[in-house]
Amino acid sequence: MKSYSLGRVAQYARYHYTSLSRNYLSLMLVIVGFMSIFGILSRDLMTSVEICMTIYLFGGIAFALRTTSMMRGREYKVRECTLPISNEERMTFMLFNLMVAYPLSLVVCVLLSLLIVYPFAWNPDIMMAIDRVMSDCLLEWPFYVLVQIICSASLLLNIVARRNLLLTYVAAFIGAIASLGITGKVGIEIAINSDVGHIEVWGLADEIAIACFVLLPVVFYALAYWALRKRQIKW
Repeated sequence: MKSYSLGRVAQYARYHYTSLSRNYLSLMLVIVGFMSIFGILSRDLMTSVEICMTIYLFGGIAFALRTTSMMRGREYKVRECTLPISNEERMTFMLFNLMVAYPLSLVVCVLLSLLIVYPFAWNPDIMMAIDRVMSDCLLEWPFYVLVQIICSASLLLNIVARRNLLLTYVAAFIGAIASLGITGKVGIEIAINSDVGHIEVWGLADEIAIACFVLLPVVFYALAYWALRKRQIKW
C-alpha cells in the first residue's frame, strides 16, 4: 500500500463484521443469556451487574479470538492474505475492535440483560443498576486498562501462536503467574531491606506500579503489531 487510508479500514471492518456477523451475534447472545439467567434465578438486577463485571474482564479473550479468526481460519485465511489492506490498516481495525467495539457491545449486552431481568426482580430500580455497572465497571478507567491488558495480551497470543492456541494460552498464564510472584517477592524484599523510609519506598513503588500498569497494554499492542508484520504470511 502506498498510503494509509481510513476508508480501507472502514471497508475491511464492514467485510469483517459481515463475514463474522453470526459469530459475534452468538457471542453477544451467550453473554446476555448468561447474565439474564443468573439475574432471573436470584431475582436481583445487581446479580446481572456483578456477572457483567466478570464477563467484561475476561470476555476480551473471546473478542480477540474473533478479531483474528479470519486470519487463522481455513475458510478465510487465503482470501485474507489477498485483501488490499496494509498491516497498519489491519492493526487499526484490531485496535478499534478491542478498544471501542468490545466495550460498546458489553454496554448493549448488559442493558438487554437488565431489561430481561427487570420483570422478575424484587428491586426493580433499573436506573440504579445501570449507574452501578457504568460507574464501577464500564466507566472506571483502571478497570478499562485491566481489560485492555487482557485484550492486548490475547491479541498478541493469537497472532504469535501457530496451531496449538490453547497450549499458548496455558503457557502464557503460567508465565504471568510466575512473573507476578517473582515481582511481588522482589518488591517486598526491596522495601524491607531498603535504608530509605518505608513510606517513601512504598510511594515510589506505587508510582512505578501505576506507570507499568498503564503501559502494559501499549507494550502488548506494539508487540502484536510487530508480530503481525513478521508472521502474517507464515500462518
